[in-house]
Amino acid sequence: MSEQVFQSWLARLVTEPDLRESWRANPQGRVQALADLTPLERKRLAHIAAHPGLQTTALLHKGFRLGKLRGLLPLTFTLLSTRALHVAISQFWETHPPTSFYFLPEAIDFCDFLLWREAFSKSKYLREVVSFEKANLELQRARLGPVPEQRIRFEHNPSELLGTLVQGKRPQRIASGPCLAIGRFSKTHGKPHWEVVALDGTPLPVADSRSEAINRVT
Repeated sequence: MSEQVFQSWLARLVTEPDLRESWRANPQGRVQALADLTPLERKRLAHIAAHPGLQTTALLHKGFRLGKLRGLLPLTFTLLSTRALHVAISQFWETHPPTSFYFLPEAIDFCDFLLWREAFSKSKYLREVVSFEKANLELQRARLGPVPEQRIRFEHNPSELLGTLVQGKRPQRIASGPCLAIGRFSKTHGKPHWEVVALDGTPLPVADSRSEAINRVT
């Protein structure tokens, strides 16, 4: 039991800045209150809390966590400015400490955070882009049962909007093109597959390439 408690506190020291600072201010006092630890474990935890290398470990973990978000949400990271991302991620991490090294759920939670607080970006494309990337992750999320269908309403041409972001450019004047993107997980291809239809659900003309273009993005 004490080993699990020790590992839990060690992980929290690495991932939670406020906790880390309070421990560094009084490591001996903090560990004495942990009755579930052995004397040796308390001594080791106090030493770790006061060691300057802990800050380096915390920075490495932060960089790893940021890299995972960037890798899972590349379009969102391209759309938002560096300043907007810094503010959003900092505030998100303050209220969402990591719970595991499986980062897909955290990326989905970050999407919800952005959609709830759209003021982080002045881009009129934020809701469409973030909603699409969130839906794409939902289609890849591990589940015991069937993967639920995802539906995203686009007010702008999705192939032009997403295609611009894939090229590493921020969209400026994307043509209006209200439509509905329906995403399903394809067992045949082992990845999400999207179909773009009219807002009323009717298929688009055969010559319309939006479905093909949006699938190239995924």
